[in-house]
Amino acid sequence: MKNKLHSIDSVFVLLLFALFVMTALFITVSGAAAYRNASVQMEERFNKQTCISYITAKIRANNEADKITVGELGGISALCINDNFDGVNYVTYIYQYDGMIRELFCGADISLPPSAGFALTEAKALSFEQKDNLFEIKFTDNEDKTTEFYVNVI
Repeated sequence: MKNKLHSIDSVFVLLLFALFVMTALFITVSGAAAYRNASVQMEERFNKQTCISYITAKIRANNEADKITVGELGGISALCINDNFDGVNYVTYIYQYDGMIRELFCGADISLPPSAGFALTEAKALSFEQKDNLFEIKFTDNEDKTTEFYVNVI
């Protein structure tokens, strides 16, 4: 009888230990999934906020009459910021190409491909529309979430 009680005690301890291990494993897997989701959401917000802040800052820093226009670079919609340094005309293009928002600074008379631009942040699409002094910018992230924002210039 004593031997039978001893084996029941051993089985109970093993079952309790197995339950503890399973609970710890469940909590660890749940925590990892929650962390992964939070990380993805933070990256999405970062890309969106970076795009909005960057474009808004570029427009506001160059807020002069006829300095900012909507144009194209290699058939792609682009925000064009025109500058003149020492009598030479330059253009800064901001556009989306190959899954990235890019910036390209070059001479106004130079024709470069969209791939030449510096990659800034990820995006699926970026479009610009100008209505008088108001720029409408549409940004689509890699999760197909579109954000519209407007920037007014003088």
